[in-house]
Amino acid sequence: MTMTNFPEITRSFQELSGLAPEFFMDIRTDEDLARATAFLYTFDFEVKGEEPHPLDPLAELLTQRITAYEARRFPVPDADGPDMLAFLLQQRPLTQQALAAATGIPQSTISDLLRRRRAFTADHARKLGAFFQVSPGMFL
Repeated sequence: MTMTNFPEITRSFQELSGLAPEFFMDIRTDEDLARATAFLYTFDFEVKGEEPHPLDPLAELLTQRITAYEARRFPVPDADGPDMLAFLLQQRPLTQQALAAATGIPQSTISDLLRRRRAFTADHARKLGAFFQVSPGMFL
C-alpha cells in the first residue's frame, strides 16, 4: 500500500500557490472577482488548443469560486414571462402600443399578459422573441 507523502504535497502546493496565487485566491470583493476573472482569461488564452491541459482542474476550481461569488453578489431572481416582458419593455423604453404595432399582438393582449390575466401562447412567445431578439422560451 502506497502512503501519501503529505510533506511533499505541502511543499509542492506552497510552490505552486506562490507561482500562481490566483488559482487559490479567495474571492471576497468585486476587485478579487476582477482579478480572478482576468487571470482565468489569461490562462485560457495561454493554453488555447491544449485540451486537456494538466492545470484544467485548478482552472475549474477557480471557475467554481467565481460562480459562487457572482451568485452571492449578483443574485438573479426567478422571472417568468410577464416579468421578462415588463423588463424588456422598460429597458427599451417601449410602450405597449408601440410593441403591439411592431409585433401584431393587440395592445389589450399585451396588457393582459403583463397583468397575468392571460397566459402566453407559443405565437406570442415567437413574436416577442423575434422582436426582442431573445429566445421565445423566456416568455413560456
